[in-house]
Amino acid sequence: MFPRKYKKQNKLKKFLLKILNIYGFEKETLNLVNPEYKNNGNNFYKLNDKSLILSTGYLNLNRKIQKLDIFYRFSPNNQLWNSTKRWKRIIPDINKKDLISTSLISLNESILNFLKKNELDITIHLIADESDESFDKNLINILNNKKFNTEFYNSKLSGNRGSYLECCDQAEKADDLIFFIEDDYLFEPLCLEEMIISYSRISTLLETDIVLCPSDYPFYYDSTYNTSLFVGKNYRWRNINETLLTFMFSKKILNNYKKEIRLVGEEINEPFEKPLHDLYKKIPCLAPVGSLSYHISRAVPAISENWKDLWNVSYEKYKKINGGP
Repeated sequence: MFPRKYKKQNKLKKFLLKILNIYGFEKETLNLVNPEYKNNGNNFYKLNDKSLILSTGYLNLNRKIQKLDIFYRFSPNNQLWNSTKRWKRIIPDINKKDLISTSLISLNESILNFLKKNELDITIHLIADESDESFDKNLINILNNKKFNTEFYNSKLSGNRGSYLECCDQAEKADDLIFFIEDDYLFEPLCLEEMIISYSRISTLLETDIVLCPSDYPFYYDSTYNTSLFVGKNYRWRNINETLLTFMFSKKILNNYKKEIRLVGEEINEPFEKPLHDLYKKIPCLAPVGSLSYHISRAVPAISENWKDLWNVSYEKYKKINGGP
């Protein structure tokens, strides 16, 4: 073994730095930056201001979040059947409209949970792909509150590619953060808060805008590839090189890489999301270690089973609102 040389550290300096971290003082000016310093057992975050992590100290959040536009595209008549005409989802025989409504309820809960403690201009854009007026009204009713804005559009082109391109078209109106969401994702109540604050924090650290995926897909564990870990709000986030079509990015990224982002819908790709995977070689894309959202598709959506309880809670809320089965 190589001999190790230990560098002695001044004990008083070490003690002072520890106190500064715990109580949230700015080391250069000694200004107090943690208004909750008496509750010093927890990390502290203030949107568009500062974050304090006890192990690493404070960080000025230079990447301010101005607005969030969510583009939620849904297709109630797009069924996935197998050869025996049975539903291929992990939840057997679930009606597609029930699935969409339950998923949207979980998203609504996550938005409202974020807005309890934070102020941000949020608009959710519903993009319908071959839907019907009655169902559209049911979804709008789920989002009926004065906490955030809701807009509705019919996709000009039908199908997965068509509704994705409609998201791209409508996202031209966005100002800052953009969140593309498919209609079969279930969201943890803390999802939006973790994503928005982590976006600000990690973008500040990297000094560039990033892409965030809310799901810790099981296929991330099927192969070995180099990655890096970053501290978000409460989760650890790691670099990834592939996502599906539910992801958060920025208007700046859309402006700079519009061609690559639109290629998903404009060309036949294998896999479907390949243009995005190529894009992630140019800009950082990260996913949480531990899912914030679950893809209710044909396979188990996460390596943990937390999604089952979340589904049951959200589905019960849906039944109370719309009288589901």
